[in-house]
Amino acid sequence: MQNILHNQYIQYQRSQEAIELINYKYHDLKHYTLALKMEENEQRRRDYLNQLEEELKGYGMQYKTGNKVLDVLLTSKNLSCAKKQIVMTCVVDGTLFDFMDNIDICSIFGNALDNAIECEEKLELEKRLIEVAAFSQKKFLIIRFENYYEGELEFSRGFPLTTKKETQFHGYGLKSLCYTVRKYGGETDISAHDNWFSLKILIPM
Repeated sequence: MQNILHNQYIQYQRSQEAIELINYKYHDLKHYTLALKMEENEQRRRDYLNQLEEELKGYGMQYKTGNKVLDVLLTSKNLSCAKKQIVMTCVVDGTLFDFMDNIDICSIFGNALDNAIECEEKLELEKRLIEVAAFSQKKFLIIRFENYYEGELEFSRGFPLTTKKETQFHGYGLKSLCYTVRKYGGETDISAHDNWFSLKILIPM
């Protein structure tokens, strides 16, 4: 379990390095647009600029939740979603996670989003949807992950059964997540209704 948590944190560190590189590229690309404006062929210039603007949209979009760890994780996962043509929407108040260790934040969000992204990759493009929310209500931190799915899901002891062939090597992501939530006296609810998979977390603040 500690190895799983450690690997999730290593993934966060690598994501942070990648986002710093993206910031450098984003800064350079803004200058490239000036050079493209000097292109004499009007149609070619317009095509280049349109392509460049589309690329900048992806590189320039970063989350500002109020928690640096969440900013890096959500931005990294959203870049991964964009590459795989998955629409991910987030409404997250990162200031609510000040009481939580960084490695535990990585475990919860990393495992939940990895599972959701893996599920969405199998769907048609227009159905690839992930929604993330984190807010407080009556002195509780509520975290919700939802994603669209198709097919039948089977549950065992509150966990969805993996669809992968090598079952002994999978399914630990959600168990690691639940383990982390219980450290803070929280509870996890996993359900699936009307083609929406829902993972809800309730932690006393």
